[in-house]
Amino acid sequence: MLLVPIIVFYLAVVFFKIFWGITGKNLSLLADGLDSVKNVVTLVIAFFFSRISRKGVDETHHFGHTKYDSLGAVVISIFQIFVSGITMTVVFFKFGQIPEEKSVDHSFFSFILMFFVVFGVYFASKRYRSESIRAEFWHEFSDLIQTGFVLISTYISVNYFPLVNSIFALFVSLFLLCSGIRTFLRVEKFIMDWAPPPSVISAVKEIVSKHKNVLLRENRLSISAENKVRVELTIQLEGNIFLQEAHNISHIIEKDIKDKLKDIGFEVENIVIHVEPSGAHIVN
Repeated sequence: MLLVPIIVFYLAVVFFKIFWGITGKNLSLLADGLDSVKNVVTLVIAFFFSRISRKGVDETHHFGHTKYDSLGAVVISIFQIFVSGITMTVVFFKFGQIPEEKSVDHSFFSFILMFFVVFGVYFASKRYRSESIRAEFWHEFSDLIQTGFVLISTYISVNYFPLVNSIFALFVSLFLLCSGIRTFLRVEKFIMDWAPPPSVISAVKEIVSKHKNVLLRENRLSISAENKVRVELTIQLEGNIFLQEAHNISHIIEKDIKDKLKDIGFEVENIVIHVEPSGAHIVN
C-alpha cells in the first residue's frame, strides 16, 4: 500500500498549487495545479489497474490479468486529454492576469513539494514493476520540470515581463494536450500483441533445428509491450517413438527456448508445443 501515502501527500500538494495560484493571481501555477489534479487521478487509476493486473490465472483469464495494466495506460491518456481541455478554457478566460510578488515564494515551495512526490512515485514503480505506474512516474517527472518553469516564469513576470506567466500557462495546457494525444496514439502498443523481431523467430528455429529427427512444422509467436513472448509450435517426430520420449523432447525444447530468449532480453510468458508423427498434415 505504498501508493496510498504518496497519493495523500500529492493531494495536499495539488491543493496548495491551486490555492496559491488563485490567491496569488498566478495563472501558470493554477494551470500547473489543474495539471496535477490530472496526475493524482491518473495515479489512482494506475494503482487500481496495477492491482488487478497482478491477479493470477482464473476461469475467465487463462493468461492472467496483465493486460489490465496496459488498459490503465490507455485510460490515463484519455483522461489527460479531457483535463487539458478544462485547463485551456481557464487559461483562455484569465489570460493576461499578472501574478503577485508572493507568488514567487509559492512557486518555489511547490517545486520542493513536487520533488518529494516524484521520488515517491519512482520508488513505487520499482517496487511494483508496473507499466502504468512507470508511465505515471514520467508524468510526474515532467510535472516537476514544469513546476520549475512555473517558478522561472513567475519570477520573470513579477520583475520584468508580466505576460510571460500567462504565456507559459498556455504552454502548459498545450503540452498536456499533446502528451495525452501522443499516449493515445500508442494504444496499439499498450493493448495489442504483435509479431516479434526476426532475432526471436530465428532463435526459436535454431533451437528446434539442433534436435535430431525433429521437424518444425509450424510456429506462431507474438510479443507484448512488456517484451513477453508467447510461443506456439507444432513439431513432427518419428511415428514409432514412445510417448514418454516425445514428451521429453518437447520439454527440452521448451527449456532451451526459455533460456535462449532470456539471454537476448525476452521473457517467455507461455509455450505450447504440439507433437505429431512425421509426415502428418495439419487439417484446417
